[in-house]
Amino acid sequence: MALTTPKVNYDLIRLGGGLDQVTPTLSLPPGVARRAANFECSITGGYTRITGYERFDGRASPSDAVYNILVCALTGTVSVGNTVLGLSSGATGYVIARSDNDVVITAESGVFLTTEGISVSSVNKGTITLVQGVSADGLTDATYKSLAAAYYRANITTVPGSGSVLGVSYYNGALYAWRNNSGGTAAVMHKSSSSGWTAVTLYKTMSFDSGRLEIADGVTLTGQTSGATALVKRTVLENGSWTASTADGQLIVDAVTGTFSVGENLRIGATVYAHVASLPTQITLAPGGRYETSIANFGGGDANYKMYGASGTNPGFEFDGTTYVPIRTGMTTDTPVHVCVHKQHLFFTFGASLQFSALGYPYQWTPLLGAGEIAMNAAITNVVILPGNQSSGALGIYTRQDTSILYGTSSANFSLASFNTGTGGYPYTAQTMDQAYVLDDRGVMSLGTSINFGNFVPASLSMNIPVFIQQHRQLSVGSTVNRDKGQYRVFFSDGSGLYLTILNGTVLGSMPVQFGHEINCCIDSEAPNGGTVQFFGSTNGYVYQMDKGTSFDGGVIPANMNLVYNSIKSPRIRKRFRKASVELTGNSYAEIQFGYDLGYRTQAISQASDATYTNDLRSSYWDEMQWDNFVWDGSDITPSEIEVTGTAENMAIRLSSNSSLLQSFTVNNIIVHYTMRRGLR
Repeated sequence: MALTTPKVNYDLIRLGGGLDQVTPTLSLPPGVARRAANFECSITGGYTRITGYERFDGRASPSDAVYNILVCALTGTVSVGNTVLGLSSGATGYVIARSDNDVVITAESGVFLTTEGISVSSVNKGTITLVQGVSADGLTDATYKSLAAAYYRANITTVPGSGSVLGVSYYNGALYAWRNNSGGTAAVMHKSSSSGWTAVTLYKTMSFDSGRLEIADGVTLTGQTSGATALVKRTVLENGSWTASTADGQLIVDAVTGTFSVGENLRIGATVYAHVASLPTQITLAPGGRYETSIANFGGGDANYKMYGASGTNPGFEFDGTTYVPIRTGMTTDTPVHVCVHKQHLFFTFGASLQFSALGYPYQWTPLLGAGEIAMNAAITNVVILPGNQSSGALGIYTRQDTSILYGTSSANFSLASFNTGTGGYPYTAQTMDQAYVLDDRGVMSLGTSINFGNFVPASLSMNIPVFIQQHRQLSVGSTVNRDKGQYRVFFSDGSGLYLTILNGTVLGSMPVQFGHEINCCIDSEAPNGGTVQFFGSTNGYVYQMDKGTSFDGGVIPANMNLVYNSIKSPRIRKRFRKASVELTGNSYAEIQFGYDLGYRTQAISQASDATYTNDLRSSYWDEMQWDNFVWDGSDITPSEIEVTGTAENMAIRLSSNSSLLQSFTVNNIIVHYTMRRGLR
């Protein structure tokens, strides 16, 4: 009698859909995750282990560090932490690792030469026999890159001062951060640089009135009576007219000599320009608050983009990279909370009051010139620009419980419409990508354009993760968008976040993340090269750049996901599972742990332990790499062949990664090999 070999079948699981905590298992595609952390939905399909983050102060990024391997014939001891010197080339390098005859260096200055001698502290240590470049072994390569990154990471400091980072802003290619001083008596604005954080100089302000001739920036004014002088950094016209000799406002000044007298003439030479209304006083920032900024251009031309901001503790401000200008709105308590620039108006919020400047004039807040106020029914939590129709713009205004839309282009035609009563947004969580997104009590809400009446239509995008939303919504601290990845991101004070991926208006899924550091504020912006940059300020005083590096600032990235139970469309038929193939894509060494639960993890079936599988996803192309700094035979896509054993009606696959060495990688598909058996009894 001939024996029949059981037919082996193949089930393709396309990973996608994100996290789903509530939909019944049999109603879900097999690629949906039931539990997940630190994976994200990729716009090209599959789940991607998130990229790390690293501390930032303007110095060289740790993840950009490179290393070099010097193979040596040593006659003396070379240790980690030494600086080696090439005796012929004069090149230097910091030793980050030692292995047999290999001396691994980073922070290389100059180029080491084969056959030259090396020394440490003027003591000869041997001769270089080969300048190897990078390691051919994937794990060793990742390890050396991590050690090189650690060297540069140690040089990056906190924002000087005490307490949490109060805000961050990316402007004109530099990052700015606010933090209280060491005594907690004032906030200080800092700028990133190649040597780290530097405090931004705030000048003095003095008021003027009876202005009859326009005062240009950069001139020196002299008090007619006192003889005092001051260099004008910025002239701020707040009311009146130069031609009518009624101009008044403030002067931002530096290099003050002598003591001005209130009421005296301000002159250039013998010509009177204005009168002194108040004496020069140092601009300072009250401690605390939360800094929010908007980059806008009121003057036209690329050189006129400026930073506008609000903190809730100080007057709103303008900053052009050099001169900080407090903006006086006339409010008794002039400390706006939120800021937005829309249709050439500067908008500030004061509790339930939305106020806007004159058209094209961010310094002028008088209704006579077109400034105005719109009263809401509760404190405003977010102001965000919305897509408008062909003839008008729109501004989304959120309170905790309501959503309103401001149509129009100026005070002449502004019209406020109450859009959605009962649905609002948590502070600092509104963002605009293809449409507006905000975190509400019911989860992430979108406000997309529509041809229907009202021009907008709301939708809830996180109905399938209610447990996560309920646990985190009151901890929200901020949000960003990553346009390169098509993601809306909202963050929480415990270091967690939610990444929602959208492609062409369709939600691909949402996945939670858990950082290793607490988040107090965050921003996204466009880098000078056109890419996206993301930063967050922490409670520990550091600023971190997101989507950068292989670690959580040197710590491991613990990533895991559990897929739903997959019955392969036959929930009452037992299958003998034989094998699995996991398709990975990336450009570095990758390592995953694969596990699975059989039959709803019943104790009646022996359950297997997780196993580790490695892949070298490094690939190289001719004419694109530097010799000795690439790896032959690499591949940026490869399957991991997984051993699977056991018989059950279904299987739930687990994937995890726990490392500080690995670059981001994507799990695209899983193919399961199985044989059909009998039905359940």
